Amino acid sequence: MPPAISLIASRVDLGGDDFKLIVNWPYNDSFVARVLKSDIPQRVKFGNGRIWLFKDPMGQPVGFGTFDVCEDYGHHTHGKPHPYIPLLAVNPTIKSLGYGTSIVEYLVAEAALTVKELRSCSDVLFLDVYTNNTRAIALYTRTGFQQLEGPINDPDEGAQYIIMGRRVSVANE
Repeated sequence: MPPAISLIASRVDLGGDDFKLIVNWPYNDSFVARVLKSDIPQRVKFGNGRIWLFKDPMGQPVGFGTFDVCEDYGHHTHGKPHPYIPLLAVNPTIKSLGYGTSIVEYLVAEAALTVKELRSCSDVLFLDVYTNNTRAIALYTRTGFQQLEGPINDPDEGAQYIIMGRRVSVANE
């Protein structure tokens, strides 16, 4: 796997220009904007949700990633809270040059730090991905995720998705 591209990550405020920017990107998949507008704000306001905007070394926005600690897949963790990536995307107006890998690696590192801080948290990081998104599934597989469940029908999208996970433990100091 080629080395990750160095990206600059900055936290996104729901009321800020960066959030408006990513919500208005012309996504190929309708669910991205829908989840950004409905699910992600709820996770940020009422849970542990966070959003990062990623820029290339020239300062151009190339993608975003979201992160939460929740119990969405607690049936895999004996009910323990766990890190979760609800959504990430590369700016659809640019050609990806490995930006997705860099974003995933950043979110994996964030999950590892969170697990270390929250000792009652599972060390399995989860995400879900539609089965027709073969590029994303390949990316997640390359970055250490394995399919844990699925395919599962999503009636809202008329599509199927799988649940993937990977361990993110870090050694105690």
